[in-house]
Amino acid sequence: MFQILRSSSIFVIILLIILWLLTTIILSQFNLQPYTWEFKNFLIGQNLNQGYRIYKDVRENIGPLSANFYQLIDFLNIPMTWNAYIATGIIILQAIVFQRTISRYSLLPNLGNIPFFIYSLFFHFSMEFLAPNGSMLGLTFLLLAWNEILAQQSTLKVNDRVFLIGLYIGIASVFFLSYALFLFWAILSLLFYSSINVRQIILLIVGFSLFFIFTGLIFSYRDNFQAFIDVYQNSAFIVYIPTTTQIKQILLAYIPAMILGIWGFVKVINSTKINSNAQKAQQTNLMWLLTSVVIIFFIPTVERINLVFLMPSLIYFTLNLFYLFKSYWQKEMLIIFIFIAMIFSLSNEWNEVGQQRILTQKLQIRNEKLMILGPQIEEYQNNEMTGPFVNWELSKSLFTNLNQYKTIIMMHDYFAKDMPSYIYDPENNFKKLGYYLPELTNQYALIDTHLYKKINNR
Repeated sequence: MFQILRSSSIFVIILLIILWLLTTIILSQFNLQPYTWEFKNFLIGQNLNQGYRIYKDVRENIGPLSANFYQLIDFLNIPMTWNAYIATGIIILQAIVFQRTISRYSLLPNLGNIPFFIYSLFFHFSMEFLAPNGSMLGLTFLLLAWNEILAQQSTLKVNDRVFLIGLYIGIASVFFLSYALFLFWAILSLLFYSSINVRQIILLIVGFSLFFIFTGLIFSYRDNFQAFIDVYQNSAFIVYIPTTTQIKQILLAYIPAMILGIWGFVKVINSTKINSNAQKAQQTNLMWLLTSVVIIFFIPTVERINLVFLMPSLIYFTLNLFYLFKSYWQKEMLIIFIFIAMIFSLSNEWNEVGQQRILTQKLQIRNEKLMILGPQIEEYQNNEMTGPFVNWELSKSLFTNLNQYKTIIMMHDYFAKDMPSYIYDPENNFKKLGYYLPELTNQYALIDTHLYKKINNR
């Protein structure tokens, strides 16, 4: 297999893409329930197309461009069942950028299409990677920034294309705000391994800031900028402690990549086969990995999909094994090991699929305007979401600060904008609201456990 994959023929990539698409089609036939975060993103896109504003009318710490992406998906009436195909298209694009970068700068010669193949395999360690997410979307632009950094490191004199590096990282950050820390990775990589000067560093920072300024102006125009700041201030100080199940899921998806990546890094340290450009790339890649470890502490939620920024650096170090192993049988065994690890990870995930997907709806109401004052967003599956509470971890603090005038005004505006027909209140917050907005709560009657219905004659 290695002999076929080391070929640089375009037909090998086409064959790999066809096999990839066939795998995606097979997985899509099982009609699995969406992940909770996947359904949440669907709700965000749906609400934005109904005129609601992200952050102010829909409280979620999602990147602005990611919210617009889901809005576009909903606008085009693309069902969630197509998410696997969208994610596959994104990863194929990333794999092509990844391979072309390695090939263009002769970082690991004579590997042919191996980089594309390994990139695609590593993104099959979890079915969660087959759903588009802000971290995945932003990763595309980080890879483009990486390509530009290597271009600058390969020349004796840095040029003004460093602006593009900042621009790409800025766009990636507006998709997934934690990616803003990669700005330091870019600056340090160029300071240590190129002849960049102060003017060009400023140019890079200007490129990075451009998209943020543009986004801020749009939010200010729509009276949404302060809500954006408030949401991210609140979420920045929330420590998300992953459950035992989440930790197990993350380990199954990333441990094989980490083992191979560390092995590849150790093997390359004492190697003399790496040329000067490749040495700079290895060091830049190590800085990417260290930056990624820091970013883990700043991501909104600890989910497998939110950690995909670890993958490119681990994949690159893994490729060192294919380059430095002398025997073909070692390279063949390495491919077999990756396949076994992938199958093991997917089979474990399949056995626990019910714990990872959105739950079945319990309420009997259907096709009604519903507001949920709790984390049970599965009840929106056959109803129309009303209100901003798509992320309960961010929203529940409002109900602990009802003694503040600002919070009461905000609550009144939320209900006045679009009165729900039903309110599901599993955490008994609606009663608290009655002390401050009795004219609002008096319009609803308790008809079942935690379920309120709007009284028609009010």
